[in-house]
Amino acid sequence: MPVITFFQTKGGTGKTTSAFILAEILSRSNSVTVVDCDPNQPFEEWKKDGGTNEKFEFVTADDPERIPHEIAEASGRSAFVIVDTEGSANKTAARAAAMSDLVVVTSTGTPLDQKHAAKAIKFVRAAGKQAGKEVPVRVLMTRQKVVGQSRTVTQAIANMKKNGIEVFDSQIMERDAFAALFGYATLLFDLDPKQVNDPSKAYFNAKVWSFQVLDILKQQREGQGSPSKSKQEAA
Repeated sequence: MPVITFFQTKGGTGKTTSAFILAEILSRSNSVTVVDCDPNQPFEEWKKDGGTNEKFEFVTADDPERIPHEIAEASGRSAFVIVDTEGSANKTAARAAAMSDLVVVTSTGTPLDQKHAAKAIKFVRAAGKQAGKEVPVRVLMTRQKVVGQSRTVTQAIANMKKNGIEVFDSQIMERDAFAALFGYATLLFDLDPKQVNDPSKAYFNAKVWSFQVLDILKQQREGQGSPSKSKQEAA
């Protein structure tokens, strides 16, 4: 089953939030397991803070030596496996990347984020090479302005594409609903419109991006000549 890993070498890029969003959307009609490799255990904290009703399973993988086993076991019982790594280029991240069908590198588009995104991509490619495979990696622009795109972000995207780095067409916008996921320990679809501004736009944003992830995985599968079909479709 597809393994999707979220990776960055710095914090503040929306990595964990993006992983959570994808897990929630896919789990509406698919079995999903999140392997939480972040020592801060954000998914566990979300649960302790009162998070409920999630349809995805999550396991906290605090032993680096167990990471490959946790991912393999999750792959055996779930249609999708989502791995949230620590914001560091370490052995855990390398092992997760090497087992992935897609690595998502998050960036807000600032010069510092772009510098770390480049490091993350280089790290993922090296991890794949060491494992004897090419690991697909794509950059997700996060925390983007709802109205208008800054020249800095526009140039950052242009530079990445010029250098052969693939970037998601969809972006994760800066919305109260996404910040509320961990702030209120809630699911996106359980948000109270009285708590955040227009959550319906966040739902739409999350769905559009999640569908693009599925489309990319489908294209990869077909490109490999696999006759198998996706077991299930997203909500």
